[in-house]
Amino acid sequence: MNRAMLLTNHRIRTGVAATMLIAGSLAVPGIAGAQGSLSALGFGYPVNGMSIRASGTAGAFGDIDPLSPINPAALGGIARTVLSAQAEPEYRRLTVGGVTERTASQRIPLLAVIFPAARGVAVGFSARGFLDRSYTTTTRGTADVDGASLSTNEQLTMRGAIGDIRGAVGWQIGNWARVGLGGHIFTGENTGVRERTFADTLRFGSTLDSSRVTYIGTAVSIGGEIRLFKGLAAAASYRAGNRFEARIRDTTRAAGNVPARLGGTLRYDGITGSSFAVGFEQVNWSAMQSMASSRTRAHDALNLFGGAEVAGPRLRGVPLLLRAGYARTDLPFSTTSAPVREIRLSGGLGFPLARDAAAIDFSLQRATRSLAGSAAREAAWLLGVGIQVRP
Repeated sequence: MNRAMLLTNHRIRTGVAATMLIAGSLAVPGIAGAQGSLSALGFGYPVNGMSIRASGTAGAFGDIDPLSPINPAALGGIARTVLSAQAEPEYRRLTVGGVTERTASQRIPLLAVIFPAARGVAVGFSARGFLDRSYTTTTRGTADVDGASLSTNEQLTMRGAIGDIRGAVGWQIGNWARVGLGGHIFTGENTGVRERTFADTLRFGSTLDSSRVTYIGTAVSIGGEIRLFKGLAAAASYRAGNRFEARIRDTTRAAGNVPARLGGTLRYDGITGSSFAVGFEQVNWSAMQSMASSRTRAHDALNLFGGAEVAGPRLRGVPLLLRAGYARTDLPFSTTSAPVREIRLSGGLGFPLARDAAAIDFSLQRATRSLAGSAAREAAWLLGVGIQVRP
């Protein structure tokens, strides 16, 4: 019995160490079914951490919205202090052949505060989700102990996320331009717990092991917005990533770079009470490939967005804001040479409160995801609610 327990413990520790050594990027054949999610492959789903207003437009307003910590130039000209918090749970359904599995993720994707300063300058601080990776895998198999084949049940639970903490300053230059600069700290952890139990519980006890990977990286972002002519403006932003490390017990086990990002948006607000935007972003996710396992592929992404916000019916004399949007995005990680493709349709509502001293926003997104060459199909609902207070 002691020998069997030692052998099993050794195998468990070896498996967990190997998994966590590659920065928590577990990837094995059939992982989509095992994880219950196409979007949680590799280091996880790119949360983006936009405001609920931007989520209601499927991300089209991300580069021009001051509460979305993407383009620091969007802070310029903010005249009132703004406090914001939001939640955005996701409910997923994965179908492989005739088998369906449902999972859920509870997220707080963004906390933000903006302080106005003199002469069109504003300062913002935010904490947003960057990558989210949480799942539980249960497998059944056998283990050889002293020449005997024993039935086993093994459960691997991963809980982890990487966040983006940003401090930024934006400056509005007259009525025609804005510029901004931001500094980012990317940090988080993945915790893996592996438990193996034997069918013969009278002779063999269960084994349990765990390991944790922490992440640390930095980046700098710049942005600008310029009014081309009445009703039309263009915005652009760029994030330059620095070294990104995965550590186990304060020892660096893998390193790469924070993915660089380039984005651009055209906005038209020449119709009173309405705003329309189209945009793109390119994210260099392959900068994280050296941190991943050999079975995980990191793919650079080109994402496209389009969305609108229009004034709707009035509530106590103030118009409600109606939002809608469409996005086509590539998710950063997969197990093949092709990325997971995501299509999102979104809608949203904005409710001003207390004479614009506060507001509450709602968004609803429908996402469908597929991987070329795979029978796996994933559909998800993302529900968002955000509150802003302007004291």
